[in-house]
Amino acid sequence: MDLRVGICSWTDRTLLASDYYPRSARDGASRLAHLAGEFSAVEVDSTFYALPRPENAYLWSARTPAGFRFGVKAFGLFTFHGVDARALPAWGRPPGAVGRVHREDLEAPARRRLYQVFLETLEPLRATGKLGYLLFQFPPSFRPCPANLAYLRRVREHSGSLPLAVEVRHRSWTQGRAYEELLSVLRGENMAYVGVDEPDLPWTVPPLWPESADWGTLVRFHGRNVPAWKERGASVQRRFDYLYRDEELRPWRDEALRQGGKIPRVYLMFNNCVGDQAVRGARRMKALLGLGGDSPRPEQGTLGLDGE
Repeated sequence: MDLRVGICSWTDRTLLASDYYPRSARDGASRLAHLAGEFSAVEVDSTFYALPRPENAYLWSARTPAGFRFGVKAFGLFTFHGVDARALPAWGRPPGAVGRVHREDLEAPARRRLYQVFLETLEPLRATGKLGYLLFQFPPSFRPCPANLAYLRRVREHSGSLPLAVEVRHRSWTQGRAYEELLSVLRGENMAYVGVDEPDLPWTVPPLWPESADWGTLVRFHGRNVPAWKERGASVQRRFDYLYRDEELRPWRDEALRQGGKIPRVYLMFNNCVGDQAVRGARRMKALLGLGGDSPRPEQGTLGLDGE
């Protein structure tokens, strides 16, 4: 049973301002090594905002121990979010584009090339066995329809055998026939349905966690700050400002243990990244699961490429 507990950012500015990192951890490399000494997985959030540089994934792999895993958020353009035009390479930027660029602003060949470039930047993680999952987190405007189901199939078509995870963010996906069709596509394409813990509101996704992929499964904890989620225009930091209690985590612990007995790997990732609250939640989940000093240590000799 491979249960992995981690957090969804190691560079969040409020985490850096907390007392989680020792004073000796002054740069990204030492902070990542420190985190990898306590947790067995972390999520890369920066890839949502911009294509990573080719050397980034190489360094992430080199700075973490064998057995560590990274979840990577797909670039926002591939999940129907607007992205800063400056985040696109010159050849992929629509002529005269300024401000936000959306998927429909690009021709299909440019979109396909951008996606292949994105995957190529992650190759060091895949080659060293450290790519835990590639997360497609869609916006609430991404609703059930044949076109969106077809898009999920195309994502798989262009992703080879990578471990893909899909997070939908509107309740309509979890109701009736829409839910059945979504699970049918995910299971057919070996994509993990991402369970979410978040406030129970008319538009949010309920705490469902079905099995849909043979490579593993994933749940993300967004916090339960109901007033902030109801507040129009509330910042991401305000919405995720929440500290979990043990009684809120135990049902997920029980389901993780159940699923962990049947599938290879279970990720429990804390996204309430305000101060050290994600770290504290992840620590409590580790304790509830009975995971002690089982995280890989922060020393690593080689990248494991080409038989090293």
